[in-house]
Amino acid sequence: MAAFVRSVLLSVILAMSAERAEAAIKICNNFSQTVYFAMAYAQPGYDESYISRGWLVLNPNGGCDQFDSALHLTVFWYYAETNQYKVSKNVKNKNMWGSVRADKQFWIATNSFNFINNLNDNQSRPGDPGARLVGFTRSVESKDSELDETLTIEADGINVSQSFSNNTNVNDNTSK
Repeated sequence: MAAFVRSVLLSVILAMSAERAEAAIKICNNFSQTVYFAMAYAQPGYDESYISRGWLVLNPNGGCDQFDSALHLTVFWYYAETNQYKVSKNVKNKNMWGSVRADKQFWIATNSFNFINNLNDNQSRPGDPGARLVGFTRSVESKDSELDETLTIEADGINVSQSFSNNTNVNDNTSK
């Protein structure tokens, strides 16, 4: 009987681990320029404290990557940008996502970064001289489990779409 109970418990633990391992946040870039992606999320165990991290470099025209396979989140905030690029002889452009309908502001930097953002004290500038506050947009929130999502920067260079696995139950209360 004890062997049976151990076997059942092991099966349940393995099943739970397999579900957890499958949850992922994948970012894709269908735009014609390289996109630099940053993410922010709540710091576990601390009220109003968040971590902002970047940059995930997404190749143009279909480049995809998983932000961090160790993250198991129910909600996150995002910001992305391109370098400045030439549109025509005298016109340059730089695209940004997340800043137009920003939900929260977080610190980013010119180079790779990993900042702790205390929303009660956003005036404390990180030690990085290139650090600046920018608006991040909130993703949808998973009601019952970790997000298993693909966030795609669309080819038009304007829109972002989000798709989910069949078992992700989301609550879309993003700011509009």
